[in-house]
Amino acid sequence: MPSRSRLAAEVAVGGGTTAAVSALLNPLDVVKTRRQLPGSPATLSIVRELWGDGGLQAIFRLWRPGLDATVARELVYSGCTKGLYPYVRDLVSARREPTLTQRALAASITGFGGSICANSLDLVKIRAFAQPERYPSVLSALAHVVHSEGLAALLLRGCSASAPRGAVIAVGEVREPSHSELIASDQRQCTKHDATGPS
Repeated sequence: MPSRSRLAAEVAVGGGTTAAVSALLNPLDVVKTRRQLPGSPATLSIVRELWGDGGLQAIFRLWRPGLDATVARELVYSGCTKGLYPYVRDLVSARREPTLTQRALAASITGFGGSICANSLDLVKIRAFAQPERYPSVLSALAHVVHSEGLAALLLRGCSASAPRGAVIAVGEVREPSHSELIASDQRQCTKHDATGPS
């Protein structure tokens, strides 16, 4: 098993890189979510309205709704799916060279688990996109949902769809090792054998 510090670093890097990209794309996610609501205006109408409200500064306000929830959600979900995947893969393959099936199984486990862990943040992120004035921060949104709907709603609402979806997406990111990776793996095995000598 890896050391705690290495495991924490893997989770932080896995979650942090995706969180940075998601934060950059947050305005598009906000517009997409609002466009999916009944009676919402077209995307260009939303941008034109914001531009009329205050020009470029008003458009930059699209970054604010749900940004903290977006970042927190990706830190948890991608931290699990990307950061924990190598260790789950090694456990599934008994530390041998994993097959594609074993890689897919490991990815589905981390994707499923990551979605469950991040479900509450996913819930408040979508609500903050749709109603930013009602949910000004991730903490206030979490507290509001618990107070008005209960802890079970916060943790489980939408989980039956988001968890299988997370598993499928994670499996879709699995790939076979490249030729160069296989050669490097063989070289490592040879070096290890030379170092330990014949059994």
